[in-house]
Amino acid sequence: MTAVASASSRAGLRSHRLGWADVARGVAIIAVVYFHATLFLEVVGVDRTLGRAKALLELVPLPAFFLIAGLFSSRLVKEGSFRELTKKRVVPLLYVYVLWSLFRFAMFALFPSLPSRATDIAAGDPLSLLLLPVLPASLYWFLYALALSTLLTWILRRAPRWLLGAAAAAASMLFTSGVVNTGTIAWNRIGTLFVFFVVGVLFRSEIIRLMTRARHWHAGVAVGIYLAIALALALARPLLTIPGTVFLGQVAGVAALLLVAKSVQDLRAARTLVRCGRASLAIYLSHILVIPPLAWLIGLFSPSWPTVVNILIAVAVTAVAVAVGLGLAAVAPRIPWLFSPPWTTARRRSRSVPITSPTQPAPTSSRRAASNMRR
Repeated sequence: MTAVASASSRAGLRSHRLGWADVARGVAIIAVVYFHATLFLEVVGVDRTLGRAKALLELVPLPAFFLIAGLFSSRLVKEGSFRELTKKRVVPLLYVYVLWSLFRFAMFALFPSLPSRATDIAAGDPLSLLLLPVLPASLYWFLYALALSTLLTWILRRAPRWLLGAAAAAASMLFTSGVVNTGTIAWNRIGTLFVFFVVGVLFRSEIIRLMTRARHWHAGVAVGIYLAIALALALARPLLTIPGTVFLGQVAGVAALLLVAKSVQDLRAARTLVRCGRASLAIYLSHILVIPPLAWLIGLFSPSWPTVVNILIAVAVTAVAVAVGLGLAAVAPRIPWLFSPPWTTARRRSRSVPITSPTQPAPTSSRRAASNMRR
């Protein structure tokens, strides 16, 4: 019975991989790119036109990515050996994190006039490279966080899953409310998002089962609940300091995103989102290098434009950054070392390298690649 249930669960995950999971990742990565576009454009004088409505974007994308990462890492984390875990997940994630952090540092060090956002360490400061192992100060902190979450969940995998999930949720509430503050952006986010990875790993079967049974009206209800919570947080800022309010908004937002993705996964219009979801790693890695130069160019025009123009500019920058990421994903087979360690790509230089998402690093063999793409 256990074997049958396990096979059924795996089949369920495969059948939905190219549907709701990829649609959700597509929406999430576009939201991330748009959010970063508005941040960098603000530096050069393009107003952040969304204002408090930004809360709608802040609550959902990253928790969704962490949850989906946990879903696709569940078997490896719960059943894999330490050697297998590090080889297939931790080391590839850290490799990409270090490599692209070097690219980012080089860009800002060579072109210090580019607009940058205040983070834990200045983008062009060599100290940011020295501290990569302990302080992921660049916008690539997400990869570091996934590697750490994978390793920590593997270490704690024998603990009662409800206890581990509750502890991670409590930690998230303390971080999001500001009760616990490490003084660094990256570590605060890691403490906030770890729970979603844990839930994806430990409650994979339940999530897949719920998604299989979900109906369209469930999506409508989830969206309504999410909007109510998000608007309350946006309009009544003191609510943000109450432990649990932001976490509830994140849970509601992720549920709404996944259920809506399930509802639209078969529509022709969702194909672009699926494509973005499958290429979300390439989009995530490249957009951080694309947006600052675009913002710098726009800043040369001394922007002082109406709101509608600001919105169009932000949308245009987002579209360009996403297009560059899709292009990068398309040529990935020619430059596989950009997405996985060269010692795993040297033996398959002539083979296709699937670029999926920051939730799942490129596989280490063509057979595994085909298996992962069917999931």
